[in-house]
Amino acid sequence: MEARQEDVPVRYAGFWLRLGAYLVDLTIMVMIDYAIYLAPGFVYFAIVGQLGSGEPATNAFAVVVLVLCVMASIAYPICFWRWRGQTPGKMAAGIRVVRADGSPLGWGAAALRFLGYVLNCLTLGLLFVWVAADDRKRGIHDRMAGTCVVRLPRRGVVLNGAYEGC
Repeated sequence: MEARQEDVPVRYAGFWLRLGAYLVDLTIMVMIDYAIYLAPGFVYFAIVGQLGSGEPATNAFAVVVLVLCVMASIAYPICFWRWRGQTPGKMAAGIRVVRADGSPLGWGAAALRFLGYVLNCLTLGLLFVWVAADDRKRGIHDRMAGTCVVRLPRRGVVLNGAYEGC
């Protein structure tokens, strides 16, 4: 099959599709956090012989593991957005985060977008509903970073530059 260039209209990813992608990513992040917790935990338990004893070494271990889990949860979306414009959940859903001007996300835009996620979470997710009401399906995190989330076209289509922007 020969790929052909087409003017494909931009289709924005809606609330439910994005929620599904987020749930896939959340599952992956929880598995990563469990791996960070369990692997060193078993080693520590083998060396010390106990966990949860209230000893200073146990508390220090817990703090280190907590910091590593938080860092991994922050790095996961930011690095994927910077690298591909997609997390694995967005890849599975066939959607991508793009800048309004069509350029790929930089570190600053990816970090701002994550900060928007934090603000959304502080409102118990109420600001995520904004995605459903917006004409371009942009949430506060997208507005902060100057991004939008678009559906990718079918395979075999070579996109022109106009598709990449919001």
